[in-house]
Amino acid sequence: MKTIKQQVFINATPREVYEAYVDAKKHAVFTGANVKFEAKAGGKFDIWDGELIGENVKLVPGKKIVQKWRANDWPEGHYSDLKIELFGEGDGRRPGGRSGSEGTKLKLTQENVPDDKAEDIDSGWHEYYWEPMKEYFKKGATG
Repeated sequence: MKTIKQQVFINATPREVYEAYVDAKKHAVFTGANVKFEAKAGGKFDIWDGELIGENVKLVPGKKIVQKWRANDWPEGHYSDLKIELFGEGDGRRPGGRSGSEGTKLKLTQENVPDDKAEDIDSGWHEYYWEPMKEYFKKGATG
């Protein structure tokens, strides 16, 4: 099993980033996926029609998302442990960014990812989540 660690900067407040991830409608807008998301501890999520499924273990608005997370091509019953932490940073002044807004440093740690899936999951976070989320906020969305 592998562990994926990522750190990205998103030009939006931690609360906005959190809401974009846990609100099914906002999540669907930036990912283009069909999304079902029960934004509570013990709540289930289903993204891309069962391609990604799991359960929310802990949700701390604007700060932390902890999930049991799996892709549909993983061994049956196997879940990874996903933790996303959000930290407010500076005034958000970045090239091409919204001047004067707070930015967010997002730290992702995903443990127990099957060895043969880790590379795809690692790149998938950037391709299907972080880059589209950055575009979502660049277009003026507010989480």
